[in-house]
Amino acid sequence: MPRVQDQIAVTLSELTASLVDGHDAESVLRLVTAACENLLSASATGVLLADPRGGLSVVAASDERARFLELLQGQIDEGPCVDCVRDDAMVACQDLEGDPDRWPVFTRAALGAGFRAVHAVPMRLAGEAIGGLNVFYAAVTPWEAWQERLGRVLADLAVLGLSQDDDPARTHRLAEQTLTTLNDRVMLAHAIGMVAGALDTGTDEARRLILGYATRNRGPVRDVARRLTGGDLDAAVLLQAADAS
Repeated sequence: MPRVQDQIAVTLSELTASLVDGHDAESVLRLVTAACENLLSASATGVLLADPRGGLSVVAASDERARFLELLQGQIDEGPCVDCVRDDAMVACQDLEGDPDRWPVFTRAALGAGFRAVHAVPMRLAGEAIGGLNVFYAAVTPWEAWQERLGRVLADLAVLGLSQDDDPARTHRLAEQTLTTLNDRVMLAHAIGMVAGALDTGTDEARRLILGYATRNRGPVRDVARRLTGGDLDAAVLLQAADAS
């Protein structure tokens, strides 16, 4: 088990390093498909993306058999990846031969290509499935819970690779975002101090009141902090809102 853990650590380190260094999407996808083979013992791997014009498009495949099956799913609108994208859920068939009616055309093709099992993991962005990571096996293969979790991690990394920003200004934008986050924290700390002083309570309670008010009003915490520090929101209102809930 320690050897497996080391392998997972090394592989994920390479993947995250490629993302930080700004490698192109194709390079990241190659690392993802290789990771599926190395860490999940896959026989083959493919990646399908939802096409804005409709249907699914192949963006990566570890070999031609997988590429054919990915293309087939997009053409006939049938298969594990089609279901996983449509339902935004992981789809698994640990024995295609034992479930021939689930995807008749796909299953015949997959068995003919030498695959016996398939697991499809949704690739999610902004709260919806934009594609699927398909992991094929030559033998009957159920996944354990750790494999499902790892599959989701690899699918997320594939999404990050596809959404990489090649703009040279991204470093400056990241710095700006970091500064904004730090400023928000400073302003929140100031607001907490103000609420604690005004209500004669501890800082933990003041933080709870601010976060609770933001949650109930479905607004950003920084907006509540800004209103408090700017004098547009009285600390007593937070207490009243908490008592009323």
